[in-house]
Amino acid sequence: MPRSTAMSTDLIWRLAAEGRIFVASDADENDLVTGQTSFAATTPTFLLQVPAGTICVPLGLTLAQTGSVAGGAIDVIVYIDNTDRYSSGGTSELVFNPNGLSAGSAASPSARTNLCTFYSSPTAIAGVGARLWAATIGQDVSPAEGGAPGPSWAPPAPLFLTGPASLLVFTYAGTTGPTWFWSATWAEFPAGSGIG
Repeated sequence: MPRSTAMSTDLIWRLAAEGRIFVASDADENDLVTGQTSFAATTPTFLLQVPAGTICVPLGLTLAQTGSVAGGAIDVIVYIDNTDRYSSGGTSELVFNPNGLSAGSAASPSARTNLCTFYSSPTAIAGVGARLWAATIGQDVSPAEGGAPGPSWAPPAPLFLTGPASLLVFTYAGTTGPTWFWSATWAEFPAGSGIG
């Protein structure tokens, strides 16, 4: 799983031990998500919704091309906004707490449920935030040359999103949208909890 090399290893271990790290992926191991055929601020491929009162620390996103070959070079953009950009639709994806416990309470803090929601293919509200990363990659699902390994993204420095906020990922290629195996990882905790 990619993560920022600037993120303190001690902090990552602490967040993991406290059950505050979450991974999103498709509920079925072989499900895929398809990106768009052109850019529109209202049609991200993925959207992480951070609710008010929550701090989210994005740790990484991994994409691997699969399925149908995209219709051209693929653009991938990672973008943040300090507003809730989620509008409607899409799929609220499975979120997993890798410390082995899937539900929690104040009495059992190591067994936490996620506060953030991770969507694939939602409709978003247009907004103005900041592009964190962008890449153009070739379309390739062929294992003959070893396949295209990525892209993978991790923030270059610790990034704390205080809700309401959003992290949006746009992926698109002309004619036929790119198809992905994917996973996303982040940490989250209530604002004012003294983590960090």
